[in-house]
Amino acid sequence: MKRVMIFLFIVVFVGALQVWSQDISRVGTAAAQFLKLGVGARTGGLGEAAVTIPGEVTGLYWNPATIAPIDRTSMAFSRNELYADMSYNFIGIVQPLGNGSAIGVSAIFLDTGEMEITTLSHPEGTETYFNWASYCFGLSYSRYVTDRLSLGGTVKYIQEGAYHLKASTIAIDLGSLLDTGILGMKMGMALSNFGSDMRLEGPSLKVSHDRWPTNPGTIPNDAYLKTEKYPLPLMFRIGLSMELIGTEGQIGISNNNRLFIAVDAYDPNDALMRANFGMEYQWRDIFYLRAGYRGLAVEKDEYDSYNTSSYTFGGGLAYDLKFASFRVDYAFTDFQLLGSGHLFTLMLSF
Repeated sequence: MKRVMIFLFIVVFVGALQVWSQDISRVGTAAAQFLKLGVGARTGGLGEAAVTIPGEVTGLYWNPATIAPIDRTSMAFSRNELYADMSYNFIGIVQPLGNGSAIGVSAIFLDTGEMEITTLSHPEGTETYFNWASYCFGLSYSRYVTDRLSLGGTVKYIQEGAYHLKASTIAIDLGSLLDTGILGMKMGMALSNFGSDMRLEGPSLKVSHDRWPTNPGTIPNDAYLKTEKYPLPLMFRIGLSMELIGTEGQIGISNNNRLFIAVDAYDPNDALMRANFGMEYQWRDIFYLRAGYRGLAVEKDEYDSYNTSSYTFGGGLAYDLKFASFRVDYAFTDFQLLGSGHLFTLMLSF
């Protein structure tokens, strides 16, 4: 087990070095951009400072190590109503296995809606429609390796494309979560989308080509247009959360009220480093209020000068029926130039 821990941390560290080694931003140079859209209204309300939030099914997306504390069969359904009439949907199920371990499956779908095809000869439209289809299926496993440290990993299949053109690949996520035992402080990190490049392929790339058009004796042959490969949006996240009020609160001790803050920094391979901040107030694990700020640029350059997101806020209601429990969450996110987003999540445990 110690060897497994060392191996996982080395992989995460190497991935982080690849991200940190950039001299300038590489905006728009990665495929599968839908993988960068967050899931879950709770984490959305927290400004997506989610890498240290344990016991959430949506941790299948943010940090697979955070599902180890889940001790009941749990599932989550999340829908993100985005700008430009797009929607982003998440479904996840986690099953505890005992001995401090859990397994989970997840699926993510991006629905762009129908768009009309335009061409040079028909710039107003061809009355033919398509939609950009993006989805990801993942299988995750997490377990406690000590009483305070959990590790996790996800293997996932990714595909996207439109109108007879598809690109697909396999990727992995790795994560860790450490409960320091000091005043409710937790530390976590995750490496997401570590995999091979993607390239669009399909019958739409087939064309008829005449290699010698000036020679009347030649016959056009079938040829295929070449598409370039693009890497996945590799992301390294590191975060810290702390309880201010609660059973381990630094400011005050309370069994009915809880207030904690979370801070994440994330560094993608196609943009510069950014930071997320979030705060949540809980009353008797029934009523929740949240606020945050996402996407604060830690550094800027001329290629990455626009920040398309800012504040978030939300709330939730939960109730435990003994044989089952549920929680409904909502979050609002401002994307500035792009508009706003509305997240809805239903969590069930039984």
